[in-house]
Amino acid sequence: MSAARALAWYGDAMRLWKRGPVVMSVLGAITIVSQFAFELWPEAGSLVAKVVVPLVACGMLYAAEAAERGERPRLWHAIAAFRAPAGAIAAVVLSSAITFAAEWLAADRLAGIDLLRPGGPPADFDAATAFAVYAVGVVVSLPMTLVPLAALFGGASFGASFAVSARAFARAPGAFVAYGAIALALLTVGLLTLGIGLVIALPLIACATWAAWRDFAPAGATPSAPA
Repeated sequence: MSAARALAWYGDAMRLWKRGPVVMSVLGAITIVSQFAFELWPEAGSLVAKVVVPLVACGMLYAAEAAERGERPRLWHAIAAFRAPAGAIAAVVLSSAITFAAEWLAADRLAGIDLLRPGGPPADFDAATAFAVYAVGVVVSLPMTLVPLAALFGGASFGASFAVSARAFARAPGAFVAYGAIALALLTVGLLTLGIGLVIALPLIACATWAAWRDFAPAGATPSAPA
């Protein structure tokens, strides 16, 4: 599967996003606001966010799945992942934690910045450093791209969800690298617009991830939680 396949995923993402642009954008905003809200909680907030926010973000995947079925995305999709089995929740949280750990290490090595510090990155966290940190996160996350989909929609167990995603990446590394490059570009645009663009970028990436899942989903895959 060539890198051009990633363009098809994002083409499908735009189609899905158009079926509920307002709700999709609000789900993206809820994800962003959740992150900032937890960072206002001294000491424990940053850690709690690493558990809660990835699950809230899965609401955009549920919205994409609903749009694919011809239904309207709903705001309650923001809490749909919390109803999933414990193993699925653990897979989502761990895959996100691994990505964040890579970003945290990159920020520390590149600029001596602790991303776990309450209040978020300091003012000297310049655009070039931010881009490099996010690039590291995207690269590390690529083999785990489909973990949430396999866990929440494929009925895969904790370990199997990572295996399913890794096999998909091994089958089409070029497509996933191109997918990651486009995702990084969307995130960069979102950050350059003071975060406003993220309310569109995040749902588009989620919808593209759903489109990628369709290409690799095992036959008979069913949701682990109500969609």
